[in-house]
Amino acid sequence: MFHKLTAAGCCLIALPAIAQEQGRYVYADFESSVPHIDLETCPVGLATSDVICRVTMNDDALHVYVFEAEGERPFVSVHSYFDEDFELVLTK
Repeated sequence: MFHKLTAAGCCLIALPAIAQEQGRYVYADFESSVPHIDLETCPVGLATSDVICRVTMNDDALHVYVFEAEGERPFVSVHSYFDEDFELVLTK
């Protein structure tokens, strides 16, 4: 089962690269095919312009996908954070 989860996680990370080779990767493609959580704000340092951020989880890493906020919302970048790079804090 671990191998299946790892393979699925690798596919999620590879989606933007594959889509960019075939054409423009946009948020609609990501939203319909990748389980994710919408972030209210992007992590510090990622919001260089008007963008939206979404996060996925795979093993001990979080992957933050950045998309432009307007138009077709094209893919901008993905940033990976491993367990030593972040701390989850519960708020009310």
